[in-house]
Amino acid sequence: MTRTITVGLDGSNESLAAAEEARRRGAELTAVRAWRCPAHETTDHPLLAGEPARLHEQQAVETLEKALQDVPAGVEVRRRSVEGHARTVLVDASRDADLLVLGARRRQRHFGLQLGRVAHGVLHHSACPVVIVPEGV
Repeated sequence: MTRTITVGLDGSNESLAAAEEARRRGAELTAVRAWRCPAHETTDHPLLAGEPARLHEQQAVETLEKALQDVPAGVEVRRRSVEGHARTVLVDASRDADLLVLGARRRQRHFGLQLGRVAHGVLHHSACPVVIVPEGV
């Protein structure tokens, strides 16, 4: 039985599918949002040091909250906002999960589902099984 389902969130709709799967399995849901502060936004000024990073982290937390607002009652949700490359953050999160759920967007004028760099990398390096939820499912 799956005890922990981790979902990688980027603001798309796959979180609800993961939450529903967690509810059906009686599993705990961990929602992970990776974020980064672009180098051009950093500063050496002592009064402003860390401010751009705090803003990006706050945006990541807001993305998590918005994506999880419709999670069904009875699903325990842990929220994690982690600084780093999405692929690295998700592979690290997979070490503590029984199942990792990611979304995938369909690209214009392409037949079927084409994975982006993050999903492709996670599929090859995850420590647990990965479910890819196509956009619109």
